Amino acid sequence: MLIQVSIEDLIKVPLIFNFDSDEDCEIVLYSSNATGFLQFYILTTDLSSNPKQITSGRDPILGGNLSPRGDKLVFLRDKDGNEISNLFLLSTEGGKSKQITSNPYRTLGIAWHPNGKEITRSFVSMKGCGLETINLETEECFMLKEPTPPLMVGNYSHDGKWLACTEMKSLTNTQILILNRDDPNEVIKYNISDESREGIPSWSPNDKKIAFGSEATGRARVIIQEFQGEERILLNLEEDEEAAVIGGPAKWNPQSNIVYYAVSKHSRTTLHAHPIDGEKETALPFPEGTVAMPKISKDGKILIALHSSMTSPFGIYLHEIGTDSVCPLTSRDFNFNLSLLTRPQSIWYKSFDGLDIHGWYVPASTGKSPHPAIIHPHGGPWGQVFDDWNFGMFEQMVSQNGFAIFAPNFRGSTGYGSEFQNLDIGDPGGGDLEDIIYGTEWLRKQQDVDENKIAITGGSYGGYLTLLALTKKPDIFVTGIARVPVVNWVETYRLSDPFFKQYERTLFGGPPRKKIKELYIDRSPSTYISNIKAPVMIMAGKEDSRCPIEPIEKFIEKLKEMNHPHEFVLIEKAGHISAMFNWEISIPLLTKTMDFFKKNLK
Repeated sequence: MLIQVSIEDLIKVPLIFNFDSDEDCEIVLYSSNATGFLQFYILTTDLSSNPKQITSGRDPILGGNLSPRGDKLVFLRDKDGNEISNLFLLSTEGGKSKQITSNPYRTLGIAWHPNGKEITRSFVSMKGCGLETINLETEECFMLKEPTPPLMVGNYSHDGKWLACTEMKSLTNTQILILNRDDPNEVIKYNISDESREGIPSWSPNDKKIAFGSEATGRARVIIQEFQGEERILLNLEEDEEAAVIGGPAKWNPQSNIVYYAVSKHSRTTLHAHPIDGEKETALPFPEGTVAMPKISKDGKILIALHSSMTSPFGIYLHEIGTDSVCPLTSRDFNFNLSLLTRPQSIWYKSFDGLDIHGWYVPASTGKSPHPAIIHPHGGPWGQVFDDWNFGMFEQMVSQNGFAIFAPNFRGSTGYGSEFQNLDIGDPGGGDLEDIIYGTEWLRKQQDVDENKIAITGGSYGGYLTLLALTKKPDIFVTGIARVPVVNWVETYRLSDPFFKQYERTLFGGPPRKKIKELYIDRSPSTYISNIKAPVMIMAGKEDSRCPIEPIEKFIEKLKEMNHPHEFVLIEKAGHISAMFNWEISIPLLTKTMDFFKKNLK
């Protein structure tokens, strides 16, 4: 079998994980594993500019934000893999970074004050959630606010008086909260609906309006809210279109009459310029795929955004407003010809209850038909498989190694309306698992697929569904690989911080007590482990703070007692996500993944 693009070539395509710019869009900050470790790079929007690496080391840089002027950045380094980090300050010229916090927390967001002298982060600790403000001149750290619900920090108003956030009463009830920087007890709230999610707000240049995504009408659309007023405008979209969560907050033009934001339709996104006076929005000329995180210059002349697809790796692109083209700012040179990649097919199928489910099918690119195949449930569960390189790298690797692969957006996925997204609430591992099974039946019927050689793999919630399928539906799959999975919901709840406890309470309808505890137990793979028939591989990070290692190790011990064929890959000093950015870890892991499938699918 001739493999045209190797595992190593695919993994060594640089990922872009975090992306920011200064207020003039002259300086671009992004994190990339171009050298094998996730570090920060600075690039100017001069098309002849080359990126400059400004951080170094083996610890991944998971996030960071440029100061308004672009002369400094604040970032978090995932030293132990557990996503619990201190903040560091660094000049964009490079040099030695300075730790500016004394307590490491899970950080949900960072906001620079417009004066460039302080930052505020939203955090989660085992004791609770809150907002911490750090004065960069005096090095004073103080708690700006300590609410019980988690807060997702947005950004400061341009005059620096107000800080816009999203308050998460539950993961299905998030509301806009704006607090006074000098008197955080003065709070303004905008509650569109008690049962809808509102996204992180952004300020108009004159601070008279805020824009934010809301699902109050049944699908995500952008709302323009008069600040400290009653006027509210809902921006309409075409049927099946939604404001995309992955796109980030809306951005404003200087006149405060147009917002730019990502729009999702069937798991592809486009950037739209949407006048707030009701005129139809205009799609900007980015390539087909997924466009995210737009930044617009203060003068409204330049927009930069991140783009990728399953056949086009990540790139940062510049668009001059009013033109009909975009230009790449990051390199488009790779170790292989992109034409060798397999184009994904957009697929719809019916599930057990007649519900239409969308997904992406990537045929095998090598070997003889019929091919063994893999079904690939995504994580979340409130996420989706986009036509982007996050998924594309793995799907292409599977295809190049002679397997077909199908990634369904099962119920609970974002992008298909709030009713669809909420179908798994109170029913995790129920209807969504059936969607996976019915997607497998669709896959089984394809002429190029060997119906007797179908496997399953996924990470996080997808890893959970993988193990639940292998234990609760033991005759469906020949083999499976679960990455960083949940295996026991009751134990996971006990070990979780307040943010992830809230996630589980939302998913199950409450904490694991009385009747609800029965559901936690019923939907745990550990409950059905004695049913498992297929060989299984489980990969986990020792420092994972989302899917803790303790229940996974108990699951492995039970497999050993049963003398069941399995492989366990434990990654030291790694957590839920960090290992996949490190080539020294990811190349052997994904090679082992392909070898396991080849062995067990023969």
